[in-house]
Amino acid sequence: MRHKLAEFRRSQGIDLWISPSQGDVAPPHGERTGWPGMTAIWTYAGLPTLSLPGGQAEGMPLGFQCIAEFGQDEMLLHHAVRIAQLLQQSS
Repeated sequence: MRHKLAEFRRSQGIDLWISPSQGDVAPPHGERTGWPGMTAIWTYAGLPTLSLPGGQAEGMPLGFQCIAEFGQDEMLLHHAVRIAQLLQQSS
C-alpha cells in the first residue's frame, strides 16, 4: 500500500497529502474522541502525519492532517511550520 500511495503521489505531483483529522468537530471536554477512519490509512502505510488546527465549526476546533512520504518526517515538519504560519496570518 505504501508503494502504491507513493507512486500515485509522484504521478500526480503531490508534495503532501492533506485530509481532515476527524470526520466531525471535536467532542465536548471529557467525551471520547476519535473515529480512526481519517487516520487509519496513513498509519497502516507507515507514513508520517501531523495534525494542525484548521478553524472552527459549531464553536469547536477542526483539524486537518498533513501526510508525507515514508521516511520524510523532517520534510513534513518543514512544511507544517510554513502551513501553520500561513494559517495564523489568515486568521
